[in-house]
Amino acid sequence: MKKELNIILIDDNDIDIVVNSKLLKLANLTTHINSFKSCSKILEYINSNQPELMQFQNVILLDIQMPVVNGFECLKRLQEYASEFTDSTLIFMLSSSIDRSDIEKAEANTKVIKVLEKPLDVYLLKRLIESAIN
Repeated sequence: MKKELNIILIDDNDIDIVVNSKLLKLANLTTHINSFKSCSKILEYINSNQPELMQFQNVILLDIQMPVVNGFECLKRLQEYASEFTDSTLIFMLSSSIDRSDIEKAEANTKVIKVLEKPLDVYLLKRLIESAIN
């Protein structure tokens, strides 16, 4: 039996959160969509909810360009702080830029499945999730 998806969107931009959340809902990927505007908030969420989160197939959509703690630093903190959680989580990074160095850096990380452009192509995401869990 497959676990139900829990999508965790981490993005500092309110508009991107609203747009991507609506796209995810329209695609019927899951009813479990949580969004956070900072790395510290996602770490608090995982710390407070890790046993419950382990019942889901978690998917993180992490924006690369964020102030204070960017996506790369957030990914590093997630892996250090919550390795048990991230080891069983599918991680995608999101970018509105086409900076080749950001894409190469993200894809060099073995935990990142793919860098996806904003706005999110939810049907591509769905195919990538399905191929990663099958």
